[in-house]
Formats: sequence, C-alpha cells, structure tokens
Amino acid sequence: MTSIGTRGSRAIHKSRFFARTGWLMLAMVVGSFPLTYFSPMVTGARHFAPIYHIHGLAFFAWIGLYAWQAQLIADGRTLRHRELGLAGIALTALMLPLGIALAIAAIRRRMSTGDPHPFDVTLYNMVDIASFSILMIASIAAVTRHSNWHRRFTFAAALCLVGPAISRWILPLPPLPPITDFAPNILADLFLIALIFHDRRTLGRVHPATIWVMAILIPIHLVSPYLASSDAWRAIAPAILQLD
Repeated sequence: MTSIGTRGSRAIHKSRFFARTGWLMLAMVVGSFPLTYFSPMVTGARHFAPIYHIHGLAFFAWIGLYAWQAQLIADGRTLRHRELGLAGIALTALMLPLGIALAIAAIRRRMSTGDPHPFDVTLYNMVDIASFSILMIASIAAVTRHSNWHRRFTFAAALCLVGPAISRWILPLPPLPPITDFAPNILADLFLIALIFHDRRTLGRVHPATIWVMAILIPIHLVSPYLASSDAWRAIAPAILQLD
C-alpha cells in the first residue's frame, strides 16, 4: 500500500514540474512585451501592421495553452488535456507560416529605416521557428505511446518562444556582442538544467529526450550569433526569403 502511494505521489510530482515551469514560461513571455508591444500599441507611439497582432495573438495563445495543458496533467485531468490537444495542434500548424510572415515584415521595416544589415536578426527568427516546428512534430508523433518524450519535446518547443521573448529584456542594454546575442536563448536554456535535475530526482537518470533536446538546442544557440552576422548569411538570406 505504501509502495503504491509513493509511486502516485512521485507521478504527481513529475507532472507538477511541467505545470510550474509552464506558468513561469508564460509569465516570462507576457512580461517581456510591455515596452516593445503593449505600451506602444496602447499609447499609439508605434503603428503595428496586422501581421504583428495576428502573430502575437497566436504565439501568446500557444504558450498560454501549453501552461494550461501542463496544469491539466498535474491535476489529473488527462481527458480534458487530450481534448484540448487538437487546439494545440491547430495552433502549432499556424506558427511556422506566421513566424515567416512576421520575419519578412520585420525585414521590410528594417529596410525602410535604412538598416545596413536587415537580415541579421532574421537568422534568429528562422532558427527559432524551425526548432519549434521540428520539436513539435516530434512531440505530436510521440503523444500516444511515449508520453515522457512528448512532454519533454513540448517543453523544449516552448523554450523556443521563451528565448525570443527574453531578447526584449536585452534591447535597452548597450550591445555587447556576442554576449548580448547569446544571452536570450542561453537564459532560456537554464530551464533545461532544471529539467536535468527533475529527471534525476524523479527517474534516477536523465531522460533520453532531455539529452536530445539539449544536443539540438544548445549548439544551435551558441553558433547562431556567429552565423547571423556572417558574410555567407548576408549573401544568401535575400535569395532564400526572395527579398532584395
């Protein structure tokens, strides 16, 4: 009887980690935009094209749904979690085209202001949305038979939204490349360190999915700042995005 109770307690504890970190991620994302989006929109200090609002609505909805879904599992409401999973898949399908559309809109805005390197930031946009999409495809593929893999892939996909949000914290600071370029995604990657401790505490080992997502995300985050300002990227980016 004690053994069964202990296993039940450990199972709840496992899911509470994802619920708590999900709400923290949501708070970090929403809390990153008052100065660069909410305040300018309310005061009229800056006019945003419709794509910015559509993109923002979809991305806030996704991270909000992620936190809610993780909470449903923590509360034992698995059936409701599965029902809302269809909404999550639908939102996920929108993220890639919306991410690309916003990146192109941002390039055009930077071009209009005379930015000499309007494509540099775009590499981060492309890497983040591509990483998110790949991780979510893997998450959806694992959902029925490999829940631990599904949970960790979705967790990592959420981090692909947290890093770009944190970049808004860096904007008011004096640029100090490559440190300020690394900082947003590396700070988001601290969640992976927490995941390692969670795995070891609840499983007695680091789950293979955790190792995989670290092997994918951390090298990408370390290399991206160097690629973003490289001559090679600046040469091929206009052709890839069909922008001159």
